[in-house]
Amino acid sequence: MWLEEPVPAENVDAMRTVTQSTSVPICSGENIYLRHGFRDLLEKQAVNIIMPDIPKCGGLSECRKIANMAEIYYIPFAPHNVSSPIGTLASAHVCATVPNFLVLEFHWLHRDYWTTIIQEKTDIIKDGFIHLDGKPGIGVELDEEVGRQYQFPGTTWFE
Repeated sequence: MWLEEPVPAENVDAMRTVTQSTSVPICSGENIYLRHGFRDLLEKQAVNIIMPDIPKCGGLSECRKIANMAEIYYIPFAPHNVSSPIGTLASAHVCATVPNFLVLEFHWLHRDYWTTIIQEKTDIIKDGFIHLDGKPGIGVELDEEVGRQYQFPGTTWFE
């Protein structure tokens, strides 16, 4: 679907040269922070697709602003995603709010906790799609007992 970050994202001029030199769509952005970090990439149209990492780029609201900036330049939005079911659903809610959404990257299906870390005990991805419902918040609840089993050693719980 695209070639991802053929040169370091911070070298916008080199990225633009690559983008202009090929018919293969060029995608970048998983290691760029805040909308200000995307400004040159978008203004110089150095990529064909942006892929901000939603938790890393500044969160849900900031990512939506980045997607809106990209829309001005007719650049599709395909967020990078290596999150749990909870993070993936939060990302899907952002994706559902922007007209230039293309696809939500996903490749973490084979994690031991994927269908157990949420109280609903179900797979949130069905036939390649995430269906958002009208439940409060993002639509699922964390199973804290399972979450604690996978807590990184030496870190504290949110209390």
